[in-house]
Amino acid sequence: MAVAATETSVLHEHSQGLWRFDGWAPSWVTGGVAGRSADLAALRQHLPKTARLVQADQVHGSSIAVIQHVSADGPPIAGCDALLTSLPKTALVIRTADCVPLFFLDAARRAIGIAHAGWRGLAAGLPLKLLATLRHVYHSRPQDLRVAIGPAIRSCCYDVGPEFAQRFGSFVRECSGRRTCDLIGVAIEQLRRGGLHPLRIIDTQLCTACAGGPWFSIRREGQGTGRLLSFLMIR
Repeated sequence: MAVAATETSVLHEHSQGLWRFDGWAPSWVTGGVAGRSADLAALRQHLPKTARLVQADQVHGSSIAVIQHVSADGPPIAGCDALLTSLPKTALVIRTADCVPLFFLDAARRAIGIAHAGWRGLAAGLPLKLLATLRHVYHSRPQDLRVAIGPAIRSCCYDVGPEFAQRFGSFVRECSGRRTCDLIGVAIEQLRRGGLHPLRIIDTQLCTACAGGPWFSIRREGQGTGRLLSFLMIR
């Protein structure tokens, strides 16, 4: 059974290839996605000159790095798929091309997080683990948290093998000879189990595989395609 987010939000293009969430976060936070016609250099130009970029290594797991000090751009943080920080002018960046980008915000504690959630990360409970880390490190409360879901492959395009039914249960459906998995539903269900009210979860409802346009998709274009850059930063 698929679980849909209660609110939807469309990313708005603010400059060529750079899309931002409008109205999701307070003015002291900026976040969004650099699409097909943008790259890391274009994202860098969009951010303040004094901003630092922190990227996750992305090993398709559920490890989380808490960023407590950074003085300059550096190599990706090894072994992790999610990043948390309360540091200003520290842009958290992940790369996706079908996997689920999750944006976390605690406006009360002025903390942010971002996660690259592939099927392996979701099977390992990455959204739940990130909520637990927010509670442990920043004493975040579910009622203060907001989560946004960026462009990702949807159940309309995500055909899977029979082994997925054992991992994701009712989020795998068979119809007209196809077996598909709703990764967004899996992520939302974990967020709800972690205490988030559906009204605190906003979904772009954009499918990278069938929407095309500015979004890269491994399913549609193959492994050699580019990667979307999702970013989140306290100004």
